[in-house]
Amino acid sequence: MKSAEPSDLTATLDQIDKILRSSTFATKRQLRKLLEVLSKHIDSQGLLNPDLIIRELWPDEIRTKRAADVATEMNRLRHALESFYEAEGYEDPIVITLPNRSVTDGAQEKIWIAAVPREDLEDEHPRQPAKPATKTKLRVTIGILAAGLAVAAYLLIHFLAHHNPPRLGRIDGSVLHIMDADGRELWSKTFPEGLSMDWFYYQRGLARFLWFGDLEGNGHTSVLFSYLPAATPMSRPSTLICYSDQGKEKWRWTPGKELPELAGSPATYITWAVRVLHATANRPPRIVVLSQHQPWWPSQIAILDSDGKTLSEYWHSGGLGTIILADLDGTGNEDIIATGVSEYDHQATLVVLDPDRVFGASKEEAPEFQIHGMPPAQEKLRLLFRRSDLNRALFQYNQAMDPSVDHGSLRLTVAECITPVPGCNIYYEFDKRLRLIAAYAGGDDFRSAHARFYQNGKDAHLLSAEEQAAFQKVRCLVGCQSAFVPVANLVP
Repeated sequence: MKSAEPSDLTATLDQIDKILRSSTFATKRQLRKLLEVLSKHIDSQGLLNPDLIIRELWPDEIRTKRAADVATEMNRLRHALESFYEAEGYEDPIVITLPNRSVTDGAQEKIWIAAVPREDLEDEHPRQPAKPATKTKLRVTIGILAAGLAVAAYLLIHFLAHHNPPRLGRIDGSVLHIMDADGRELWSKTFPEGLSMDWFYYQRGLARFLWFGDLEGNGHTSVLFSYLPAATPMSRPSTLICYSDQGKEKWRWTPGKELPELAGSPATYITWAVRVLHATANRPPRIVVLSQHQPWWPSQIAILDSDGKTLSEYWHSGGLGTIILADLDGTGNEDIIATGVSEYDHQATLVVLDPDRVFGASKEEAPEFQIHGMPPAQEKLRLLFRRSDLNRALFQYNQAMDPSVDHGSLRLTVAECITPVPGCNIYYEFDKRLRLIAAYAGGDDFRSAHARFYQNGKDAHLLSAEEQAAFQKVRCLVGCQSAFVPVANLVP
């Protein structure tokens, strides 16, 4: 098979334009975009690479996309082109193909897209004309075909359920696509109200909002998806949806509830993260959902069972935005670790909960921020991180984020600059006994911002050793034997 000569470039581009305007591709926005990228580089394919395609297809997700994502999209486009030429393009003189780039034979590796004259294609793979059939033979053939299709459909469903469980997800416009580990699409869901892009909700990646695993202990993979419609965020809450491995909706759960402290504001809560606790000898898997009221401050950490029933919930006076599950003390039991902002002096906060003791509301010294009608919570640990003078001068709060646990060490970041993008970071690290072992300004971002702000005026000064030492004063509200976190082997 040979591709079209360069002199046929105009005809090739006309054919691609016809494909882009076809009904086959009418609803395939992402595939149209990929085909446009390939056609734009059709005469310079040696310069085309997965990184360039990622920048074109996913400009807001460059850090999260890999060559495997490009391969998945190329495979989807290849099947869509086959569908086009089986119907609308059946008689078209030029066939657009995507050669198999896995063949390593030099120049062939560089070919992403090719145009093949129909006559050359049929010389290699001639299409057989249909033979006339009698009505009786046609009925028998149709019956055999129907029975065969039924058996094939059953086998396909059985195979997908047991051998190709859902593992990957992708959003394309208002459609959620669910795929297996090799990137083959298993099923999809279309949301007529669209999917929110406010606060870059899904654009930051689906890892916080999509989970795959066996919830019921029956060997089947369930899919959890936090759905936020493309409406005004303060008017529509998010919804947690559970699907079976075959895409059947099993249940829905809505976060939050009415609270007197909201003074009549609608109970609109946005879910920021969905996690699942591992099954133990005594307990099945449990779902952990972190949500926050919009536009106010209460946050909810809810524990659900595999049927979407609320088992328990913890309420926090502040905006918690990140959550992880990790074994902090090495006992084999996971803890719930959440970071964000506390209404206590608008300080960055870290909260650690025992999953078996998730209840009540955080205790606040300021009565206006106390959530009433609930018993006092029993956090394992609750910390507050000092606000820098720069933060107090420019922003209403600092914010803890990005918690991680590695080899018994707990690390997190506190952003001292909040808008337009969190930055000016202070980095903290605690040992397995939750003693502070590091507190420092990372890189030059905080120092540079501090120097720029305080370079003139009566308050002009450089970042002092005393100011840096103040970051070591981490206030402990719950879980310590003193007012501040103990310090051990501090890294300067």
